[in-house]
Amino acid sequence: MKVLVIENFPGAPAGLFGAWLERTHGARLHVVSPEALEAAPAADLIVTLGSPAGAWEDIPWVHAQRRFLQDRMEAGTPVVGICFGAQILATAIGGRAAPMGDRTFCGWHANEHVADDVWRGPWVRWHGDHLEVPEATEVLARDQGTVQAFHHVAPSGANGVGVQFHPEAGPEDANFWATKTPDMLARAGTTPEAVAAQGAALRGHEAALDALFTEMLRRAGVGGASRSAAGVTQTVPMEA
Repeated sequence: MKVLVIENFPGAPAGLFGAWLERTHGARLHVVSPEALEAAPAADLIVTLGSPAGAWEDIPWVHAQRRFLQDRMEAGTPVVGICFGAQILATAIGGRAAPMGDRTFCGWHANEHVADDVWRGPWVRWHGDHLEVPEATEVLARDQGTVQAFHHVAPSGANGVGVQFHPEAGPEDANFWATKTPDMLARAGTTPEAVAAQGAALRGHEAALDALFTEMLRRAGVGGASRSAAGVTQTVPMEA
């Protein structure tokens, strides 16, 4: 399986997800920067990753990546988006991303409203963005007023799966990010010590990751039919 990985920021690589794809599916990862998409090769799956930038920002490479994802999905290529990748995917399919103002998420968070426990977590969450998806898109997880995971089927039949959390990141990644983003941590009301304690308290995380990655790939339609394509849809309702 050929996987095109768009590494939107050097500090947010494919990490645990990339290693899992290589180990379990023999994937060959082709990693590109967001500025190099014009020369990007064809792939069986596109994975677009995190960035300090927001999908709502007026930045040339953000606009270019949105068009790139639209074109590839129209051609039938599935996409998995993680954090910024989920936001840019959402805007590519007709959704919306916007800043949350002074609110940010930093650390390990479980999703309160989920279509299935595989999406619950806790997962690393590191963003300050609100996400909305089109009405026909299946919401898989929602927490504290914003979408955290979704599944979209394009008119071409291509699947798009987005998660606003960071399953590709483990405790060491979260601890490192906590030392590099003091302003975000302050707005989130947490500390590097609290983030480290959350990561140290994890139990059964490896099995949870394997289940999540398996479901993400299944919904993407890679290595098996997607759930929506099979006729099973369970959208998480809006919070009261």
